[in-house]
Amino acid sequence: MLCNTIQTQFMKILHVLSTPRAEGTPNLVLDWLGTGRHQQEVFVLNSQPADLTDRLREKAYWYGEENYYSQGRRKFTNIAVGIRRVCSARKPDLLICWPTGFANWVCLGARCAGVRNLLVHSGNPPNRGFKGDWMSRYGIWPLWLFGAKVICCSDYVRSQFLGIPGIPSSVFHTVWNCARVAQVKQRAELARSRRPMDRSRPTAVMVATLERHKDHIAILNAVPRVLQSIPDFQLLLVGDGTLRGDLEKLVNDLGIGDSVRFMGTRQDVPEILGSSDLFVLSTTPQEGLGTVMIEALAAGLQVIATDVSACRELLNSGVYGTLVPSNSPELLGSAIIEKLDGRSTNGEDSLRYAMTFTPERMMESYLRIAGNGLTDA
Repeated sequence: MLCNTIQTQFMKILHVLSTPRAEGTPNLVLDWLGTGRHQQEVFVLNSQPADLTDRLREKAYWYGEENYYSQGRRKFTNIAVGIRRVCSARKPDLLICWPTGFANWVCLGARCAGVRNLLVHSGNPPNRGFKGDWMSRYGIWPLWLFGAKVICCSDYVRSQFLGIPGIPSSVFHTVWNCARVAQVKQRAELARSRRPMDRSRPTAVMVATLERHKDHIAILNAVPRVLQSIPDFQLLLVGDGTLRGDLEKLVNDLGIGDSVRFMGTRQDVPEILGSSDLFVLSTTPQEGLGTVMIEALAAGLQVIATDVSACRELLNSGVYGTLVPSNSPELLGSAIIEKLDGRSTNGEDSLRYAMTFTPERMMESYLRIAGNGLTDA
């Protein structure tokens, strides 16, 4: 009865984003907006980079933005004051804070405005160690006091928080992220049907921000090994970030410039997946889930991923993809060669698995966790 009430009740949901950059959480919010369910509104804490501003503004019932990040130490209190102002004006039934790092200030502002139902998304595991553990306590205890619930994108992320002594365990829940599985599948299949297979180069693609919680260095160091067996191999790197200059230098140092393309931020990822032969996610233990692997499976690609906890969880210990040990360019290169030799697509089981990661499923799970507060509101 409670579950049915939550699913049918019409609500006003306010999404708070860090920026409209074309990356994980803004795309998740776009997926939610695309369902057409509830009155969903968006507020971003900093307007730049503005990759997805137009799309968020178009799909949201209401869109607002500020530029807090340039305000020095005042940004924290200004975020709390600004969120209080926005919530007082918009009066949401539920606020979802997507940037974990600012969540306590966002939730403080929302509570001061009388918002009772607060959810916080956690997409990456916490940094552990003496300083990291204290930073996590500093962030989580206020959320517990405000009555917020932290939704981790994987059991791995949740377990890392629960491993910190003195953390209130009741705050944490797990819901896997969603992917635009139906749209990705359709667009990828169309792109594949238009691909001139007799003239195409064997192609692997990695979609990830060029930041330190990914491991582009390992995959770039694997490329020379692949070229020994597949001389016309090419690697597409989709995404941007602060490490782009360093990675471009590494490509030049390795002498693989003709085989690696930096694609930057793209809006045609499904088409790029459909025009490729293999998906690779080379990453680190800071990976939260790796949802893009689900898009790759939906696009019909076989997946190779680093054997870290989040990838192991999502790929069901290798059932839906090949896991390669961390920091092993030689083994990664060998896995790429093996998969490209046949250039086959994944099986029907993998496609069915990918099709379960719908935005509707993720939204229903979030609202179920919000639970009693929503039905009492």
